[in-house]
Amino acid sequence: MGFSATGDLLTGSVQRPDTTTLIILNSDGWSSSTDITSTNCKLNRYGYRPIVSTITGLGRALLGIVHTIVHLVCAIFSKNREHYLQEASLGAKNIGRGVVEAIPVIGNITMFVIDLLRMNKYEKVAKKHFEMNKAAYDKHIVMFIYGKEIAKRPIAEVNAEINKLNRKPTRADIEKIIRNKN
Repeated sequence: MGFSATGDLLTGSVQRPDTTTLIILNSDGWSSSTDITSTNCKLNRYGYRPIVSTITGLGRALLGIVHTIVHLVCAIFSKNREHYLQEASLGAKNIGRGVVEAIPVIGNITMFVIDLLRMNKYEKVAKKHFEMNKAAYDKHIVMFIYGKEIAKRPIAEVNAEINKLNRKPTRADIEKIIRNKN
């Protein structure tokens, strides 16, 4: 992962995803259970709330402008142009999303529907991949970002790491634990 002008504030890349899908398959020889959950990042969820989204949307748009400008300048003076151009594109996408979120009610509904459609699309892709590789995923938690498998860990290892937390884990905790070891 390379330089990001705004750190982890702006999401939408594989390093800083805004949508993830977790699939857990646990079988004991007699039966199996599959749990599939997709979620959106907090900043996106704030975009569904009128008034709150006006503030977060404008903040997102301003951060997107800074992010885009810094990365375009870096692309001009760097040998690693592809990374900086991808980051500039991410900034531009966040500008657009922020502007839409800033519009009360209509922007909130629009972003909610767009996010719902995106999550369903990525979840379908993950399920298809999962079904094709079901045997390899038994007793594992698999993390998909934008429909692509990013990490896989045995359930027992993840549970051991969760027990070390000495508190109820958040979704972010679980994602970090899964991504820690492929």
